[in-house]
Amino acid sequence: MWDRLAQECRWIAGRCRRRLRCAVAFSLAFKALNLIFLAPLATGILRLCLSLWGRASVGNFELATFFLSPPGLAALLLVGSVLVASLYLELAGLLRLLADDRLHWWEAFRSSTRLFPRVVQLGFWQLAMYVALAMPFLAGIAAAYWWFWSGKDLNGLIIVQPPEFWWGAGIAAALLAVYLLVALRLFLRQLYAVPILILEPGTNAQAALQRSAERSRGTLGRAAAALALWLVGQSVLAAVILSALGFVLQFILDRSGSSITRVVLATRVVLGLQLVAVNLLSVLANISLVGVILALYRQVAPVGTVAEASLDEVVRRPLRRIPLGGFLASGLVVVTAAAFVVSLLSLRGLKLHETLEITAHRAGATAAPENTVAALRQAIVDGADWAEIDVQLTADQALVVMHDIDLARDGGGNRRVDSATLAEIQALDVGTSFGPQFAGERIPTLADMLSAAGDQIRLNVELKPHSKANGHELTRRVIAEIRAAGMLDRCRLCSQSYESLQLARQLQPQLEVGYIVATAVGDPTKLEVNFLMVKSNLATRRFVDRARARGIDVHAWTVNDPAQVGPLLDAGIANLITDDPARMRQRLEAVAI
Repeated sequence: MWDRLAQECRWIAGRCRRRLRCAVAFSLAFKALNLIFLAPLATGILRLCLSLWGRASVGNFELATFFLSPPGLAALLLVGSVLVASLYLELAGLLRLLADDRLHWWEAFRSSTRLFPRVVQLGFWQLAMYVALAMPFLAGIAAAYWWFWSGKDLNGLIIVQPPEFWWGAGIAAALLAVYLLVALRLFLRQLYAVPILILEPGTNAQAALQRSAERSRGTLGRAAAALALWLVGQSVLAAVILSALGFVLQFILDRSGSSITRVVLATRVVLGLQLVAVNLLSVLANISLVGVILALYRQVAPVGTVAEASLDEVVRRPLRRIPLGGFLASGLVVVTAAAFVVSLLSLRGLKLHETLEITAHRAGATAAPENTVAALRQAIVDGADWAEIDVQLTADQALVVMHDIDLARDGGGNRRVDSATLAEIQALDVGTSFGPQFAGERIPTLADMLSAAGDQIRLNVELKPHSKANGHELTRRVIAEIRAAGMLDRCRLCSQSYESLQLARQLQPQLEVGYIVATAVGDPTKLEVNFLMVKSNLATRRFVDRARARGIDVHAWTVNDPAQVGPLLDAGIANLITDDPARMRQRLEAVAI
C-alpha cells in the first residue's frame, strides 16, 4: 500500500514539475479570462436577479429571504453554475496539460474555452444536486432555530450560552455534519466527471456524471485519502509560507515610523506582496490538485483513454531542471520594487478622507458598560467624535438604548425587549457585572443619551426594529425624539433595515442615513443612503472609491487593532468605529502627517 502511494506521489510530482511553467502560464491567462469575462458575467446575472427582486443589493438577515425567493434561487443556481464552470475550466486546461507533454499552454487555454457550454451544464447539474440535497437539512436547522432560538438575541445567546443555545447549536451542527458527509460522498462519486468530460470525446455532462458514479465504486476510500493528504500538504505549505511572510511584513509595518506617508507606502507594499503570495499558492494548489485527480482517474479510466504508457515513460526520463527558486526569487524582487515604485508615485495623488472621524461602538464597550450614559461620558473623554447607540421600542412604547433584543445578557432572563416595560428594564443593574465603579448603572432611554451627548459628542442612532410594523413606529418615534431635543444637526440614523432608512429619508430628509453591511450580494454603493457601515475587511480602496463617486461615505467596524488603522487610512474611509476610541485616537495622532 505504502509503496503504491509513494509511486503515485512520485508520478504526481513528476508531472507537476515537468509541466509547471506551462501550467503557471495557463493559470495566469485563465485568471485574466476570469477577470475580463467570467466574473462580469456572474455579476451581470446577479444584478439582473436583484433588479427583479427590486434592490441593487441585499445584505445581512435579508439574504435568506432573497435566496428563498424565485429571483434569489435563480441567482444561486445561475451564478453558482458560472462560478463552478470557471473552476472546472481551469481544471480542464490543467488536466490536458498534465496529460499531454506535447500540448502548449495556449492550446490548452483555447480548447478549454470551447468547452464552456458543457462545463456550465455540468456545474449546473452538480449545484442543483447539492441544493436539493441540502433542503431537508436546512429545514431541520430552521426548525431547531425556531424551537430553541426564536425570539432570542443571537449575540446574547453566543455570549451567555444558556442550555437552549447548546441544544440549538448541537442539533444544527449534527445536521450540518450529516449533510457534509453525504455531500462528500456525492462529491467523491462525481470526482471523475471533469476528466471524463475533457478526456473522453463525445461525452456530455449527464453522461460524465453517470460514468463517474459507476467508475468510483469501490474507490471512494482511496480517493478520499488522496484528497485528504493533498489538503493537509497544501494547508501546511500555506500556513508556513504565509506565517513567515506575515512575520516579515509585520516587522516592516512596525518600523514604518509615525509618518502617514511611510505607513501608507509600507501598507501598499505589504498588501501587494501578500496578494502575490496568495495567488502563487492558489496556482500551485490547483496544479497539484489536478495532478492528484489525474492520478486517480488513470486507475479507473478505460485502457487507451489516457496514454498511460507514454506518461510513465516520460516520468522515467531525466527531468529537465527548472531553476524555480531563482525564478521565484527574481520575481519577488521585481514585484517588491514595482510595488514600491507604484506606491511611491501614487502617494503624490493620495486622497485620504478630509477628516477621519472616530465613533465609539455602542457608546464605547471597553472602558464602561456598553450603551450606557457612563460609556457615553467616557467616549467624550476619550476623544470620540461620534457614539453609535442601539435603540428599540419597549412594550409600553418607550425608546430604550439596548443592543440585544432580549434581556438575557443584562440579567433579565429570556424576555424580549418589546415584551417588557421601561420600568422593568430599568430595574436591572447593568454596571456591577462590568466593574464595581459602575454599580447601579441603568439602561438609558434615547432621551437620556441625547441629553448626555449635548454639544460634546454626536450620535449615530441604530434603529433595531423587531418587525415591519414595529420598524415604522420605531423610526417615527426616534425622529420625533431627536427633533424635540433640537439635535437634528447632531444625529444620524443607521440600521440593517433598509425599509426603515427609506422611511426616515421621507420623514426627515435632513437626517443622514446609513446601511449596515456585514455581508451582502450585489452592490451596496447603489443603495439610496448617505453612508455605509461595513465590516472592516470590506472597506477596500476600490469599494471606498466606488462609494465616494456616488456621494456615499464608508465607515468601518469594529476596529480595535491599531495595526488596521494604516490600511483603512489608505482605503480612504470616513469613519472608524471602535470599542476603544482612546486607543484608536492615540494611533491616529501617532501617524499624523
